[in-house]
Amino acid sequence: MTYSDLPANWLDLPLTDPTLAADVVDLYVSVGDRRQGVLSALLCDSGARFLAAIHLDLPERAPLTSPKSCAKALAPLIPALQLRPDGALLLALGRPTRDPTSDRAWLEAARKTCETASIHLLAFYIATPTHLYVPSLPVTPDASPSPAAPPLAPKRAVDESQPVAPPSAPEEEPVAQRASPSGSR
Repeated sequence: MTYSDLPANWLDLPLTDPTLAADVVDLYVSVGDRRQGVLSALLCDSGARFLAAIHLDLPERAPLTSPKSCAKALAPLIPALQLRPDGALLLALGRPTRDPTSDRAWLEAARKTCETASIHLLAFYIATPTHLYVPSLPVTPDASPSPAAPPLAPKRAVDESQPVAPPSAPEEEPVAQRASPSGSR
């Protein structure tokens, strides 16, 4: 699915549904944003329904391989998000190409930043001109979710009838693959 598949009432639906959330990310993170490199914050209400999208420019010349840019980009937004502690946030990193190691580091930086600020992070997506996916963290034997950390929305099972990233990339969970970049919002 893509943003063109959004139901007419999508603004009334919670973005806890990973398919719907991916379609909304696809709508708001343009191909230009993906080529340039931008962190998009989709603000949600207490019911996880979309309120607004804010595109956070990353520091000039900030390497997209450095997740330190995540906390810096979110810093001006955090005080406003803390005013509505019942709200939620969905983040999407637009980048020109996939980089699974860096993508996992960005996910972890986003989780830690949101956890520290007591912000409910629904999900973290990576959006490239041709793919949209949720990076996954490697599982270690001693890894256990922090009780203070808000859980990410559950990942959707991949529908084999939908085009997805090649199966040779087990370190990430593909959500969607664009047939042709449209660049429109």
